[in-house]
Amino acid sequence: MRQLKIKKVDDKPMIIHTKAKTKIHSHEAKSTGIKGHNVYSVKRSPKIMSATTTTQTMGKGAVRRRGKTTYRKSTIHQNQEKRRGRIHQHNRNIKDDKKTIKTKNSSIKLVGAVGANVAANQMEGAEEIRDASMIAYGVTRPMTGAASKGAEFFRQKSLAEKKRKIKKVESGRKLSRRQIKKTTQKVAKKAAKDTAKKVAKETAKKSAKVATKVTTDVAVTVAGTAAVGPLSPLIGIAAGEVVGAKIDHDDMKRNSRVRKIKFFIDKMNSQDKQQDSLFKLLKDLVMNRAAIPLKKMALAVGGFLLILILLISVITVPVVTVVATIYNSPFALFLPPLEEGDTVMSVTTEYVANFNREANTLANEHNGYDRGEIVYVDYEGTAASPSNYYDIMCVYMVKHGIGDTATIMNDMSKDWLQDIVNDMCSYTTSSRTETHENGDGTTDSETILSVNVTLKDYRDMITEYNFDEDQIELINEMMSPENLAMIGYSGGESGGGSGSGNSVSSLTNTEIEAIVSSIADPTQKETVSFALSKVGYPYSQAYRDTGIYYDCSSLAYYSWKTAGVDISFGGATTAAAEAQGLDEAGKSITEADLQPGDLIFYSYTTNGRYKNISHVGIYTGNGKMVEAKNEAEGVVYGDFHNGSVVMYARPNK
Repeated sequence: MRQLKIKKVDDKPMIIHTKAKTKIHSHEAKSTGIKGHNVYSVKRSPKIMSATTTTQTMGKGAVRRRGKTTYRKSTIHQNQEKRRGRIHQHNRNIKDDKKTIKTKNSSIKLVGAVGANVAANQMEGAEEIRDASMIAYGVTRPMTGAASKGAEFFRQKSLAEKKRKIKKVESGRKLSRRQIKKTTQKVAKKAAKDTAKKVAKETAKKSAKVATKVTTDVAVTVAGTAAVGPLSPLIGIAAGEVVGAKIDHDDMKRNSRVRKIKFFIDKMNSQDKQQDSLFKLLKDLVMNRAAIPLKKMALAVGGFLLILILLISVITVPVVTVVATIYNSPFALFLPPLEEGDTVMSVTTEYVANFNREANTLANEHNGYDRGEIVYVDYEGTAASPSNYYDIMCVYMVKHGIGDTATIMNDMSKDWLQDIVNDMCSYTTSSRTETHENGDGTTDSETILSVNVTLKDYRDMITEYNFDEDQIELINEMMSPENLAMIGYSGGESGGGSGSGNSVSSLTNTEIEAIVSSIADPTQKETVSFALSKVGYPYSQAYRDTGIYYDCSSLAYYSWKTAGVDISFGGATTAAAEAQGLDEAGKSITEADLQPGDLIFYSYTTNGRYKNISHVGIYTGNGKMVEAKNEAEGVVYGDFHNGSVVMYARPNK
């Protein structure tokens, strides 16, 4: 057997240098699709650089200069160049197909391949070995190409299957989203429908429960909408029931209160228009106790009951709404109280009584004085004990009752009311000495303590509280005779028989002509005709000069002024000023001399004015007179009365 002889280039050890984890890319035509593994190539330099450059030993047969690796030239290099040309042509073909096959290499395999190639270059017959390898590669190429095509076919099939699965999943997702959206819309519609039914039923059944049940229905809607799925309406209803159960007891109280309001409103009508009864009231209160089971039954009845309830709501809701609005306005003063216990009237009565008690105690005790008296400063009217009780309540309601239920008397509202009483009711004290002559020619003197009470009316408070136009309109309406009569105001107690009998508040022109037909004096006839024409006009001290309202002294003044006689005195037209001017002019007369048109002056209380006069009337003849009495009655025609009269006068005397 012939042995191979290896020709050594030199005695230096062969050192192989490789870079760590070198990646070699090769290309292959699309027709093959081979992905190769463990294929290595080493690029050799065609020649050796100058030996004078500093070298670093890297391995057998290789040196590194300035970071580059070169190999020694051998006799086999020419063959390698030919073979390299064929490989280069083959690589161009692969590159044209633009199919890249990435090959992962490790340092150890690369070292082995390079070492094997260098070793083969040093052996005899190395070229035959490489030729045999190329023949083997050519024989196996069709098989590897077929395998690659098969692998590519299965890979494409796998990708297509994945795409079909992805498309199916996406379609399922779209269908799911459409189904969720559709379900959500159905849930929202059902929740809204349930809410509408609840609101309609509860509105007709319980007026005061409307505001509270709105909260419950909103809770049902929110809960039903928030939940997603077929059970969401049930979830919403359950949430609403939890909220509603907590307030059912309070609702029963409010329902009873509203029913009482309806009863009292009906009783405010005239007898022939009343339709409510105590039996009906008791029946409704008992039924209210069964509100919870009735509500459950109503929910089960269905559409017919809903239509019936809606019809009832059209009738009852506006009425209840009006009443609820009034209870949140100053006019709540004229309605029955919503709660037991203190009311605006009872608290005002208590505060006014405390004030009067304090003033009377001071006058009655009159410590250090011979006598005490209460002086109602500048009061003009028919009351023996003047009071601004109704003015106080109306001012309080206008100031604190707009947009709020001021009729509910808690600690805060009581403090508000007390402040108003303090502003409208006050007193000061003064003293004087009076000397009296005795029948025997001697004189006595006494000291008098005067408690000067000032009672402001609502007109004074309009200015003091700076009410706006709406508030002025409200308080004028509240102080009208019609509204004051609803809370029992009759103009105050009359003294000295001022409450004359057989009074009327209207006269026809024929009746007026019959009354004045027997009056001979034209001035007196004109005066009486004017006064009688104002019978039925409302009473007002604030608007006494408007020609629409009159008080006692303005009626007397304008009646005589129409006839051409001015009875004012010192620029004032109060009853006391008119009396003082006529008395000082010598125009006073006696009761026995009364004629139509004569003036009758009364003193019902001490007011500090001339002869404490606080009222005046006009005599019309035949035992009759005309007078503007008070806010409740206005200008009336009735019997002459002489109680508390202090003076008579004839202006044209």
